[in-house]
Amino acid sequence: MTTQTQAETESRKDAAETESRTDALDWAVFGCLAAGGVGIIKALNMDKALDILICLLGSVVAFSVVFFVHLRKR
Repeated sequence: MTTQTQAETESRKDAAETESRTDALDWAVFGCLAAGGVGIIKALNMDKALDILICLLGSVVAFSVVFFVHLRKR
């Protein structure tokens, strides 16, 4: 049987874990946004069409991950 104090302690632990997961997701989203932006900037200076295509494809994937994570959080 769980007492009220134990239930409150477990509730606090769950809240702390959720907050740390949210912080980690926020950093992952920021990293993907940064990677996508860098990919677009790098693609502007490339000469070969295949290199540009691969770089822009990577940027699209990075931005898609951001949208997926953002929509999944809700």
